[in-house]
Amino acid sequence: MILVEELFCYAREIGVDLIGVTGAEPFPATRRLLEDRRRRGLYAPFAPADLDRACNPALNLPGAKSIIAVGLVYYQGKFPPPGGYRGYLARIAWGQDYHRVVGAKLELLQDFLRREVPGSRHMAFVDTGPLLDKEVARRAGLGWFGKNTLLVTRFGSWVSLGGILTTVNLSPNSPKQKDCGNCDLCLRACPTGALVAPGVLDPERCLSCLTQRKGYFPLDLRQALGSRLYGCDTCQEVCPHNRDIPVTAEPGFFPGGQEHRPQLVQLLGMNNREFKTAFGTSAAGWRGRTVLQRNALVAVGNLGDPDLLPVLENCLRDPRPVIRGHAAWALGRLGNRRARGALERALSGEGEPRVQREIRLALAGAV
Repeated sequence: MILVEELFCYAREIGVDLIGVTGAEPFPATRRLLEDRRRRGLYAPFAPADLDRACNPALNLPGAKSIIAVGLVYYQGKFPPPGGYRGYLARIAWGQDYHRVVGAKLELLQDFLRREVPGSRHMAFVDTGPLLDKEVARRAGLGWFGKNTLLVTRFGSWVSLGGILTTVNLSPNSPKQKDCGNCDLCLRACPTGALVAPGVLDPERCLSCLTQRKGYFPLDLRQALGSRLYGCDTCQEVCPHNRDIPVTAEPGFFPGGQEHRPQLVQLLGMNNREFKTAFGTSAAGWRGRTVLQRNALVAVGNLGDPDLLPVLENCLRDPRPVIRGHAAWALGRLGNRRARGALERALSGEGEPRVQREIRLALAGAV
C-alpha cells in the first residue's frame, strides 16, 4: 500500500492528472464484445488487431502482475477564431503529439518503479500499444464509458490515456459504477449518425476515423465533414460532463500560435518538407501530407468561396490522383463558369478512372 501511495504522489508531482491500478488478469468480457463488433463490421480500424494480446496482458509481459493507468487532461480552454480560410484540428492535435507527452510521463513512472523495485520489468503503452487503454483505464477506476464510447472521468473526456504493464504487484482500484443516465446529447449531435446506439460506434461513418484513413473520402459524408482536417470533437463538445472542467496544466498540449486552425491555401501548397516542419510534432501529422490535403480540399469545397478557385485549379493538376479527384469535387461545389471550364479541360486529359468519375459527378452537379 505504501508503494502505491508513493507512486500516486510522484505521479501528481510530474503532472499526471489521473492514475489508477488494476490487475493483469485477462479481459474476457471485453474480448467477447470486440469479437461481436468484428462480426458486425463495427470494429474500429485503429483498434488492436491481435485480440489475444489485447485482452490477455500477460502475453505481452510474462510475469505481469499489475497495470498502471494514467490520464492527462488536454482541454486547452476557448481560443478566439482566427480570420481567413482555415480548417481545424481536433483538440487532441493542437499541441505536441500526445504519444510523446504521455510517453514522457510513463518513462518517469517506470524509472520510479525501477528505483523502488530493482529487477522489476515494465511495458508502457499509449494508444497504439497492444493493450486496450480505455478498458484498462476503466477497470483501474479512472472513469466510465459514456454513450459516445469515450472514457468519462472526473475531468470529463478531454483526457489522453496511457499505461504501464508491470511485474510489480500493486493494490488495485475499483471500477466506477456510473453511466450517462437518460442523456443522449452526443448521439443526437453526431454529424453523420455514427453513434448508432449508446456505446456503439460505426467507424465507417465516424468523421474522426475517416479523417485519418487513406484513399477517397466517402462522397455522401463530405459535406458533413465541414472544415475538419483531423478528428472530430462534436460528441465531446456537447457532453455535460465536459462543462466547467479545468484547463490543462500541461504546456505541451497548447498550440504555439494558430497552427490548430491551419490556413487551407497554405496547407494545400505545402511540399513534404514544409508539411513535416508544420505538422511533424503534432498527432495530426502521422498519416502524412496527402490525407490532410485531401481533407483540406473537402473543406475548401464546403466553404464554396470563388476566391479559392485558383488553388483548386492548381490541385487539379497534382500528380496524386486522390488530390485531383477531391479538387474536382470542390470545383463542382463552386459551380461557376470558370470552375466548369477547368473541369472540362481536366476531363479531356485525365487517365485515372476514379478521377474521371469525380470530374463527371462534379460536372453533373452530383456533389
